[in-house]
Amino acid sequence: MWSYLYWYYEIRGNATYNQKILTSEVLNVLENTGKLCRTAHQQFSNLENFPWINIVAVHSKDGNYGRDEDFNSEWVNLIAVVGSKSNPENEALYVTLLTQIAENIHWELILAGGDDHNENIVLREKSIAQ
Repeated sequence: MWSYLYWYYEIRGNATYNQKILTSEVLNVLENTGKLCRTAHQQFSNLENFPWINIVAVHSKDGNYGRDEDFNSEWVNLIAVVGSKSNPENEALYVTLLTQIAENIHWELILAGGDDHNENIVLREKSIAQ
């Protein structure tokens, strides 16, 4: 998805969303970034020293979510991220943070629609857990 106003990212195990991680592990990684604060059970936003960002860790079906149970699940198979394009310099900050998160859980980082209207651009490939 491409937008003039927002960057859309996904952190996921793979394109079919069939890989999952315990929600508690994902929340621990998100809580320990030093850049995010929890705003709901499986939702995070930026701290004051970081540009606006919204992150939800969900258990989705085929990348789609929206039901209560998607946000209150034992497992996560998608971390969906929205960041503001209000300052072009924010993109590098977002990618650095999201790469760190993806590395910690050994998943891939996807830009869901680049400025050239390409869909699902891989910014970080999945790694094998050590």
